[in-house]
Amino acid sequence: MDNVHSVFITASQSHVSQGAFQLPFDLSEQQSYASNKILAAIKAFQSKILYAVTGAGKTEMIFEAIQYARSKGYNIAIVSPRVDVVIEVSMRIADSFQQEDIDVLYQGQTQKYNGHFVIATVHQLYRFKRHFNLIIVDEVDAFPLDIDPSLFEAVKHASKKQCSHVYMTATPPKKLLQQMKCTDMIILPARFHRHSLPIPQFKNFNLKPHKIQIKLLNILRKQIANQRYTLVFFNNIQLMKETYKQYKNKFTSITYIHSDDVYRFEKVKDLRAGKYRIVFTTTILERGFTMANLDVIVCNSHHFSTNALIQIAGRVGRKREDPSGLVLFLHEGVTFKMIKARKNIRRMNQIARKKGWIDD
Repeated sequence: MDNVHSVFITASQSHVSQGAFQLPFDLSEQQSYASNKILAAIKAFQSKILYAVTGAGKTEMIFEAIQYARSKGYNIAIVSPRVDVVIEVSMRIADSFQQEDIDVLYQGQTQKYNGHFVIATVHQLYRFKRHFNLIIVDEVDAFPLDIDPSLFEAVKHASKKQCSHVYMTATPPKKLLQQMKCTDMIILPARFHRHSLPIPQFKNFNLKPHKIQIKLLNILRKQIANQRYTLVFFNNIQLMKETYKQYKNKFTSITYIHSDDVYRFEKVKDLRAGKYRIVFTTTILERGFTMANLDVIVCNSHHFSTNALIQIAGRVGRKREDPSGLVLFLHEGVTFKMIKARKNIRRMNQIARKKGWIDD
């Protein structure tokens, strides 16, 4: 007999709540600037792109808009293409909006409340039809949203006639930029802690996965000696696993993570808890991951896209107590994409300095 799944259809309802939130710090000048712009857009049912560098504090910039929307009884959704980003964002928002009933939806999670405040993967929007007055899309250019235009249909499908969309990313896709006016873009070139973005270093290195290479071994040993956490990025799962086999016996606190790893969420928790010092990873951790004392190394950086390199570099120096760090691109020949990524990071630092939004 086939499995039978019950389907329940309920009418979309609105519910007013205070939307009260707590922040343990004051917003920076540029965070307040963006927060006010987003709030004004929501009041007028307009849509915006928040083009903010990695670590700018985008999540906190939407809090006032969320509070206003909930106080008006608007249904809101904060969505991302990536489960890892949904989990990270939901933890931060739940911590600040402790009085709100928040549904966190991704594969394997069930809906507990009435969908007035939802944090979810984009796919989950198909559950809702003409339900939301505010949809915030975090990491709008991330996989699979970057290759699957039908997912934008899910956003439209779930939107009420009067609805604001806020698209947030450090690497906005060209197609989205073409659809929006210049006045619809909010550009934030600095991080909330007023320190500049770390600039990637380039180092020639021919990765050989079937042998231990002294150059890489010494880099990793130095990272351990300096009490740093290190994400080592690979463009290929098999290559990563083969390389890991060579180094796993050299370090007691090393592991690897990829999208098909059933233990990946557990390993990320263990990394945060300090169990691991070195993590070999695919681009699964290029977004939505923040912790202090973290550096990144990119193996075969010549195979990565500009956007991926910008996002990976953006893992470093996000915390106020640790605003800098190592971003190392290991390559077999510098590519235009690598140069473009470094140029983009430098350009954002220059804009931020001119505006007086960074101190160093």
